[in-house]
Amino acid sequence: MFIIFESATTDSGQTLNRRGGIVKSLFYSVSIALIFLGLTASNAANIALQLDGKTYIEVPDSESLNPKKALTIEAWMKMESNGGECLAKDWGGQRDYIFPELIDGTKIRFVLWPQTKILDAPGLELKKWQHHAGVWDGKEMRIYVDGKKVGASAYSAKELNDSKASLYIGVGDSAKWTCTGLIDEIRIWEVARTEKEINDFMMNTLMGDEPSLNAHYTFDKKNADDNTANKNNGKKATGTPKYVDVTKELNLKPLAVDAKNKLTSTWSQIKQIW
Repeated sequence: MFIIFESATTDSGQTLNRRGGIVKSLFYSVSIALIFLGLTASNAANIALQLDGKTYIEVPDSESLNPKKALTIEAWMKMESNGGECLAKDWGGQRDYIFPELIDGTKIRFVLWPQTKILDAPGLELKKWQHHAGVWDGKEMRIYVDGKKVGASAYSAKELNDSKASLYIGVGDSAKWTCTGLIDEIRIWEVARTEKEINDFMMNTLMGDEPSLNAHYTFDKKNADDNTANKNNGKKATGTPKYVDVTKELNLKPLAVDAKNKLTSTWSQIKQIW
């Protein structure tokens, strides 16, 4: 509904007041809508994929799943098993990357090809939610746990390997190395995210349209669909995937709901019309 004010006596004054009334009414309407959306999103459940050691999901190979010049892989995890490849393009001798791989219940492994470069770092804690990030910038591999760098190693390559292997969530190496536990908010980027960027956004659920984000899995719709335009959807599952509500344990905030910033931006755009 638009509220039109007609207090001025001249034609020009009436025009200005009408325009001002419409703009203000529009702003109020947008404000209410954003508040409603914010309340709705903030109350949304956070769903994670439960890995039982027998169930895993296959995502068919695509060009966007094979960043060549830089790579960042992120995921929230609450692991139960001492070992296993939790996210991997490593199958039947075709190998591109693995991250994270669990080692001895205490370490996190990041593996890249060509040349089979392995980086192990401390910091894994079982039965506890942790944010893991593996970053490669063309010259160095880095591992972050909960936003803190825990390991780094030099690794220079013109391009990362680009095989036809599918991406697997919950397993790697021809079903030999399964993970047990919970995994959520998986992100694959074609850029090397900085420590600040990792920290700034690890407590949020992304939109899926962020620049250089090639794949994004939230599991909030109880499936393994990719939220980016690349549509790297999980097509095949071995076992029966189970999706569980972990909101009370891991309450990630939707990045889309930032009412203050959105209202400021919206009002700025409206004023340009006025």
